[in-house]
Amino acid sequence: MEEIIFKPIGYIKSPYEDVKNMPKSPRESGDMEAEMIIDEKYLESMSSMKAGEEYMVLFYFHKSKGYEQRVPFRGDGPITGLFSTHAPNRPNPIGVSTIRINEINGNVIKFSGVDMLNGTPVLDIKDII
Repeated sequence: MEEIIFKPIGYIKSPYEDVKNMPKSPRESGDMEAEMIIDEKYLESMSSMKAGEEYMVLFYFHKSKGYEQRVPFRGDGPITGLFSTHAPNRPNPIGVSTIRINEINGNVIKFSGVDMLNGTPVLDIKDII
């Protein structure tokens, strides 16, 4: 198979430095806020984004190493096939989360729904249809 190469469009500035303390899903993060710092060359791509709206964020699990095909659901639940989970250790360590934008200042997007580590590379942002 052909190799696929992605370049981040920005990164996450999150209060979470360790997977052990991080929520397992955006729903578990409550009102915790984080920031996406987007490369300024994408400002025009952000022009229609608004506070209060929800978006999907695709990101790279940059601290993941290896993977198992069966994992405990949410880290401590029943053993489940990897593709039925959001586990970070995957053949292609790509994550997706639904976030709610709280504020946009230039290339900085403040949001709630953070379940990513500090420094996480952002691959793409998509509107929720």
